[in-house]
Amino acid sequence: MESLGKTIELLCREKGISKEDVIEAVKVGIINAAKKAGYRGNLVVKIDEDGKDFGIFQEKTVVEEVKDPDTEISIEEARELFGQDVKPGDKVLVEIKTEELGRIAAKAAAQVIHEKITEAERKALYDYFKEKIGDVISGTVKEIKRNGDIVVDLGRVVGILPKEEQIPKEKYKIGDRVRAYIYDVVFDYRRYNRKKPSRVDDYPPPYVILSRTHPKLLKRLMEIEIPEVAEGLVEIKAVAREPGVRAKVAVDAKEDYIDPVGACIGVKGSRILPISKELSGEKIEIIRWHDDVAKLVAEALSPAKVVHAESYEDENGDLRVEVVVPDDQLSLAIGKRGVNARLASKLAAQAGQVVGIDIIKESDYRKLEELEEGFEDEE
Repeated sequence: MESLGKTIELLCREKGISKEDVIEAVKVGIINAAKKAGYRGNLVVKIDEDGKDFGIFQEKTVVEEVKDPDTEISIEEARELFGQDVKPGDKVLVEIKTEELGRIAAKAAAQVIHEKITEAERKALYDYFKEKIGDVISGTVKEIKRNGDIVVDLGRVVGILPKEEQIPKEKYKIGDRVRAYIYDVVFDYRRYNRKKPSRVDDYPPPYVILSRTHPKLLKRLMEIEIPEVAEGLVEIKAVAREPGVRAKVAVDAKEDYIDPVGACIGVKGSRILPISKELSGEKIEIIRWHDDVAKLVAEALSPAKVVHAESYEDENGDLRVEVVVPDDQLSLAIGKRGVNARLASKLAAQAGQVVGIDIIKESDYRKLEELEEGFEDEE
């Protein structure tokens, strides 16, 4: 059947799925059609490699006396069909004439084939987007759910931008363009988001889970927009974000002649400002990376000036960093609502499993030093 071969080739091209998956679906459809037409027993479908010819068979056991014609064949009939070498107990495949299946059976076959092809297509889309996790993708707002989740049209699939993955101050309307980080791909969104999941049953799976708050979104945008980062001359070592508010990015250069901070910022902010705009005005601070975690924290607390910084192990054996700042710089080091200190702490955690930062005023630190010196003199 040359038409079957052409159909298989067409499905492979249009749906982007393998010939093996299509042929397997066709086999299931033909078997279901045969069952619909009344055939029982173990049914076997054989399709040649080109898909141009196929046959459907009943597997039967050769017996002296037939008790079940769906699973058994007499020795006389078997020898007539397959030759004199056949003996009782042998398994043989008895062909079913395909024209006997009828219209109803053919319709049933078409339905199953469609379902299996759809299933294979969805699996192919799942595998494709699974490989895209970590990339940035653009789409159009298709629907805004009651709980705040946003359905994004990505072409052949929909993306879900959960409420908790949205930058808080962003507002969307139908038709808006959205650029987001591919965080995950799932078949069942309700199982993925157990708290207050949106009903997305009216959209076929898989669902691409998106994020506008993930730190790696900022990293990927910098890799896309900044040539030195894209080429690997500047490495992004750590990223910390308070989405839509502020971010700190620690960078390092592969070559001594490259200024990693300047390369990322650009002339008058020409490189970093478009990324900031993309993230709803999130203020992005680029700092130089240090392998010494204390130096990194001192750098990360900018714009506050740091008098002294050192790392130490607390009584639990956890790594902490003690930072001393001038008295008039304490509020600057902590930042509005503590955001500056939190971002520095997030960067430090990525650098060396630091569990916390202790920010001390210089006057308190000097008093502490004097007390310690007094104890040493008494000894």
